[in-house]
Amino acid sequence: MTAFATITLADSTAANVDFVPSNIDPQGVAKLFATANTLDERRGISLSVRLPKVGGSVARVTAKVVVPVMDSSSPPIKLGECICSMEFVLPKRASEANRADALAFASNLLADASVIAAVTSLESIY
Repeated sequence: MTAFATITLADSTAANVDFVPSNIDPQGVAKLFATANTLDERRGISLSVRLPKVGGSVARVTAKVVVPVMDSSSPPIKLGECICSMEFVLPKRASEANRADALAFASNLLADASVIAAVTSLESIY
C-alpha cells in the first residue's frame, strides 16, 4: 500500500504541478488537488482500488483527472471540466506481469500521437 502523499505531475507545458492530499472518502476514493486561487479553479486527481467482492472475480482500479475550464472574467466563472477517467478491470487470477502489461499499454496509448491529436485537436483517426 502506498502512502497518501503529494503526487507531482507535469502539465502540457512540462511545468510540475503538485497534487496535495485532500481526503479519502467513505468509498475509498483518494482525492488530491492542486493549489489554485479559488475552489472552482482547482485541478484534481483521484485514485481508488476496489478489491473483488465476495464471490467476485475482478478488482477495479480507477484513476481520474479533472481540469476545470474557466472564463476570463473577474472573478473567474467555471464553465465546465475536462475529465479523463480510466478504469483497470483486473481478474483476480491475473499475474503481476499481466497487470504490468495492462498499465504499460495504457500509459503508452495515452502518449501515442493518435490519442494526443484526438484529445488536443479533436482529430479522429482516418
